[in-house]
Amino acid sequence: MIPVRFPLLVLALALASIPSALRAAAPLQSSDGEIVFPVDAAKMSGTTRLVPIPKTGEQVVELNSGGTLEWTYKPTRWGRYDLLMTYAVSQQQPGIQIRVLDTDYTQKPAGTGGLDRYSSVTMGRLYLPTSEPFSIRLACSEATAGVPIRVAKLVLRPAPEGHPEAQSGTGRIELPAHSATTHSVMMRYEPATNKNCLGYWVNPSDWADWTFEVEQPGTFDVQVWQGCGRTQGGSEAVIQVGQQQLPFIVEETGHFQYFVPRQIGRVILDKPGSYTLAIKPRTKKAGAIMDIQRIVLTPAPTLAVPTATARDFVPARRIVVLGDSITYAGGWLPLVETWLHLQFPESKVQFLNLGLPSETVSGLSEPGHAGGSFPRPTLLERLDRVLEQAKPDLIVACYGMNDGIYHPFSEERFQKFQDGIRELREKAGKVGVRVIHLTPPVFDPLPLAGQTLPAGKEEYRSPFEGYNTVLDRYADWLVAQRAYGWEVIDIHGPMNRFLAEKRKTDPKFLLAGDGVHANDQGHWIIAREVLRQLGADPTLLESDTPDRLIASSPRGKAVLDQVTRRQTVMKDPLLTAIGHKRPGMGAGKPLAEAEAEASRIGAQLNPPD
Repeated sequence: MIPVRFPLLVLALALASIPSALRAAAPLQSSDGEIVFPVDAAKMSGTTRLVPIPKTGEQVVELNSGGTLEWTYKPTRWGRYDLLMTYAVSQQQPGIQIRVLDTDYTQKPAGTGGLDRYSSVTMGRLYLPTSEPFSIRLACSEATAGVPIRVAKLVLRPAPEGHPEAQSGTGRIELPAHSATTHSVMMRYEPATNKNCLGYWVNPSDWADWTFEVEQPGTFDVQVWQGCGRTQGGSEAVIQVGQQQLPFIVEETGHFQYFVPRQIGRVILDKPGSYTLAIKPRTKKAGAIMDIQRIVLTPAPTLAVPTATARDFVPARRIVVLGDSITYAGGWLPLVETWLHLQFPESKVQFLNLGLPSETVSGLSEPGHAGGSFPRPTLLERLDRVLEQAKPDLIVACYGMNDGIYHPFSEERFQKFQDGIRELREKAGKVGVRVIHLTPPVFDPLPLAGQTLPAGKEEYRSPFEGYNTVLDRYADWLVAQRAYGWEVIDIHGPMNRFLAEKRKTDPKFLLAGDGVHANDQGHWIIAREVLRQLGADPTLLESDTPDRLIASSPRGKAVLDQVTRRQTVMKDPLLTAIGHKRPGMGAGKPLAEAEAEASRIGAQLNPPD
């Protein structure tokens, strides 16, 4: 390698920045993981002597044949490093050998123009397989008499774990953990099969970057495959590419090795060439930041994606929507999918409505449910099959209405709801599927006048009259999880406010004829809040009906009809094929027949121009 030269003054300033007492005590590790081995911390033998630098009093070591330096050090992390030596020599040095572990690194350092001019040379790249103590031994084995070499320090500098990544023929750029450079004292690449990630990220000063080559410039969506243990989410981090920054909040996924794809934002790589992408924490919320399995840059659709939530929806091919009978009714789902197809004609998104009437995520059921004919089914009984057979790219989940089982608030029932939501996220996270939550819709006691029960009863075979206050608590808890990186769309609060406003002029106004199941107006309010999160034009959201959405495109009504037909034709067949424990459900067509019909409808959604 060609040595990089720098004057004596620069060396002196660099050495002077390290307190003498510390330098003499031991090698030093900087905050970015670089380990410095100063010569006055070494064990010296043979023909060696310390030489002061004029004016500063700092010391280097001068070696002749047989001179050796040796350091012992316990690193804080394993990983790959470049081994560098800072030295001065009047003419080419016949031989310097540095042994690390059982490997020798040998150079014939070029002359630097004198013993007062210093250069840095890379001796080689090495891998520390453990964080156990190891020794470095430098030997001047072939120096000729009168041609000594002066050594100022050795450095282990974090190096890429792999090679620079190249863009694929499709334009996609994948940056796996094993090709990152970790600038860290603790965070490291973990090669175990079940990990294969950047982990041990407990130090908020640690960070990583990747170097990659771009042949096809353009705009790219940035996706981070991120894992984070239960209660450990909420740290703030940022992706940096040049001057472009994409901040995000680390999402709790249930386990540090459950990796969920996060659509973080877009970057512009406008020229062919080499780029560097860095990921850095900004704040640390809990015990650790996160684990990272990979970062993927995908050529962006031609139309701008307005929000982070839309960046989850647009590239997804199969969005599975889970919930109870309000979801199964499906009124809001076709409206949202219609907007996506109108706004992003290139999107191939398909909503699969797998809502199941009576279902909970908590596993609870009230006495006498359905007249005592069956207990409420639970999502967790069928969730594994949903993930395996429906193969979602994204899950949208709306639970809570049934989870308090229409009783007054109970901490025990509340905990069951929280546990069920977390288990949904953990199971989805295991297969790399992101979950977006909707808070529960409103419960309205007005249409149930005379059928609800007050607080203080031992048993509730009819709903508690104040049950909406229970749903308030459930919705508030879900919204609070945004601080941990969860994507939560609040429909409960807006429905409460809409209902209260309408009741000011129409005391009998309803969003649900039976107090539970949203009517067409209620489903539009749900759709409206989802579309607001997706970045829909505010003029569409000012209306109390979906008419403006449908009229926003000449194809609006046709697309809504097609989307509604496709969702309907797939709903019962897919529910039946996956299996559930809710009696009384229609079986629908054979799944293969339904899929063929859905495929024909899908071909009409985006016909060739």
